Amino acid sequence: MKKTISITVDVEEWFHSEWFIVEKVINKYYGGKYPTTDVVDCTKSLIELFNGYNVRATFFVLGETAQRYPKLINLIKNNNHEIACHGYYHNKVYYDLSEFKKDIKYYKNNIEDNMLGFRSPNFSISKEILRIIYEEGFSYDSSIVPCRQIPGWYGNPNSPIQPYDIYQKDYSIKEFPIAVFPILRIPGGGGWFFRNIGFFWVKNVIKAMLNQTGHATIYLHPWEVSNINPVYKEIPFYVFRNTGEKMLNRIEKIIKYFNNINLISLSDLFIDLSSHRLPQFPIPCVSDLFIKD
Repeated sequence: MKKTISITVDVEEWFHSEWFIVEKVINKYYGGKYPTTDVVDCTKSLIELFNGYNVRATFFVLGETAQRYPKLINLIKNNNHEIACHGYYHNKVYYDLSEFKKDIKYYKNNIEDNMLGFRSPNFSISKEILRIIYEEGFSYDSSIVPCRQIPGWYGNPNSPIQPYDIYQKDYSIKEFPIAVFPILRIPGGGGWFFRNIGFFWVKNVIKAMLNQTGHATIYLHPWEVSNINPVYKEIPFYVFRNTGEKMLNRIEKIIKYFNNINLISLSDLFIDLSSHRLPQFPIPCVSDLFIKD
């Protein structure tokens, strides 16, 4: 199997972050209403960058963002990138999973139905959610960060780091975990680590993953390439540190550095792996802990 990298984009807005008390900021500065953002322009900037290097990316589109900005879905489709589901709501706490299933059905009926992949908001995943997305017709998930447990944060340290089949008694679904540094199980597949630690750390995580497993999945957000993210005392400096042109340049450096590697969407990876027997794990090592990105 050839070595591959999948660049994924979680299409959401800056106020979907869990790094600060969002409602406090929205109420204080925006009168309690979520502001219009430049998510469409930022997504367009990423697409233009990817197209310039013949990269086919996977865009996990949040349902509530797609409905706020109807141009998003066609923008991604018309540029031949993959659309996948990022759930409908980003920060909704589901006390009843029938509500989660209802929201996924609404997404498929009203936003986009032709999708293979799912990524849970905040990377919060459970066996019950995996069963629901399988029942709703998804073929793969990419919600697991197989890193050391960070207290109060996230981590699934016992989960495999390579693509694998989550195999249960009556169903099977492929899992494409986020890249981590092998053996040490330190995260670095994007997000906070890309913004605050930088290009060299993410590059080395990808290199190590390619050497160990042959594949690396990394993730980005449109707001990370925005030049107009808000600056308020309630938002810690590290949330929007190095966003804008700096981040866009870092992404381009990653693409250039790995220009000899096949950069493909997760749906293309799914198709490529369909003829391969992947490791099977009957009990997925997942939790309901939240990652803050």
